Amino acid sequence: MSGKFWGFLDSASRYRLLVSGHGKPHLMETANRIINSAESSREKSTLIDLGVDMLLAAWESSPLDGQLASNLLAINKQLSFLPAPLVETMSLIATNSAIPENLGYLQRLVSRDDKDKLLDYLSKQTEREPENLFWLSHLLDLAFFLGRHEVASAALSRDWPTSMNMVLNKYAGDIAFCSGDYGQAETIYSDTSGGALILGENLLRLAESVDRMGRRDEAMILWRDRMTARPWQVNTWFKVYERLLGSGGADMLGGQVAVCLYTFNKADDFDATMSSLAESPLDNVHIFALDNGSSDHTSDVMARWQDRLGDRFRRIDLPVNVGAPAARNWLKNMNELKLYDYVAYLDDDALIPADWQAHFSAAVESYPDAGVWGCKVVNEDQQEVIQHADLHLRETPADFEDVLRSFEFAYLDPYNQDLDYGQFDYCRPCVSVTGCFHLFRQSVLEQSGDFDLRYSPTQYDDLDHDLMLAVAGKSAVYQGTLQVKHKRKSGSAAAISRAARGSGAGNVIKLESKYEARDVAAIIARDTERLENDFTEKALKIGHVLKEME
Repeated sequence: MSGKFWGFLDSASRYRLLVSGHGKPHLMETANRIINSAESSREKSTLIDLGVDMLLAAWESSPLDGQLASNLLAINKQLSFLPAPLVETMSLIATNSAIPENLGYLQRLVSRDDKDKLLDYLSKQTEREPENLFWLSHLLDLAFFLGRHEVASAALSRDWPTSMNMVLNKYAGDIAFCSGDYGQAETIYSDTSGGALILGENLLRLAESVDRMGRRDEAMILWRDRMTARPWQVNTWFKVYERLLGSGGADMLGGQVAVCLYTFNKADDFDATMSSLAESPLDNVHIFALDNGSSDHTSDVMARWQDRLGDRFRRIDLPVNVGAPAARNWLKNMNELKLYDYVAYLDDDALIPADWQAHFSAAVESYPDAGVWGCKVVNEDQQEVIQHADLHLRETPADFEDVLRSFEFAYLDPYNQDLDYGQFDYCRPCVSVTGCFHLFRQSVLEQSGDFDLRYSPTQYDDLDHDLMLAVAGKSAVYQGTLQVKHKRKSGSAAAISRAARGSGAGNVIKLESKYEARDVAAIIARDTERLENDFTEKALKIGHVLKEME
């Protein structure tokens, strides 16, 4: 497939493709948008081919999806784009997959977000109805998300026809990859026994496995082939650019850095965070830690770190918990911070790598005018699950009307729709980055204004600050090579108090009533332009490298 399709896309479809070429729901939504728009386009054939290929990629990420397989088979009757082995496999899956008539209990479990009960229920249903792949498909998706590879392996342990080998290789390869056994993942992903095809998504994961074992030249051949076959998968282009041409950056940021933390009754987590920070070079770093009125042994932990780090550690003790935005502002407005070139905020339950400065340094070198630089955040105990990456806003519907709200806050979240197989390892502009660990120039932080107290005690104050920067014309920059491990959030919505959920929902309304719809539309327009310029520049540079490889 050539890249000429970019000029035929409507702005909303182009924006979505620039955001990501991964994430099953994201791909399906974007593909359907493109296919529907093709009816009124002079480039109907090109757009339909693009949309259908995206649907195929969506299926490859979850190949036991019988409904999607049925849709692709129906399209294939008209376009004949699927190879015969794939038609055989999809037909088997579609024939043996049916949506149950009564999904009431399943839907209740999903709404409660009780993942353990949901996994148990799906396991039992898979055992009761092994002939219906609907249950197995959902069980595998959840088992991988929870890191329950033993459940996935057990569920797949049955007699399968040879035509299912390409699907089994996907799941078995993913288990090996997520377990860190890249050699085994390579063996499985590249298996063509019994005439099995290698799915496009498997080829990308094969390339990543090979690269992680230090065989960059072999990985480049695979990536080159995938960029040729699917030029719309921008993640591959961004990642390859980062691996080959990205700024290496200096080992440390070029200036003095103030790392600011605030904590409330999380003494052990704070201690672990400090341990990870202390393992990194601190020659140009001073740590400011605010105890937000803790009643546990946080004070003792701070005293130990003050003894260990001496003048490089400054503690601030407050008698009460003033909340996250006020704590950020307290630290931000200390006179001492004006002496620093950079200010970083670090959550009290995050674990950072020793080379965090090198990653931030590379991002600053690549995008020196950014308003803020951020990282990729993953679960501490299951690092293939991404909590936060680069955030890009969704458009508010044109007919949206509300007495309180000016716009409808929503964002494109492809990084939450699949596990991390390296597809988000890039550095580029975005609208917002997570406040778990983000870096500001001190001068920009001072000029941008305080964090808004209306979001007390917590939630959305960091996002709001990024939107303040965006309204002023500043972009955030996501550095996906900086991976920060964050404590896993509660796996069940039921475990979160009604009051906490209500506070979060209330803060969303505050966010939606603070900004005008035209401001949000302008933010999205600037984000689209930055993404397009960034992709075009990097794609041209990669193109020169690929020509040299020929």
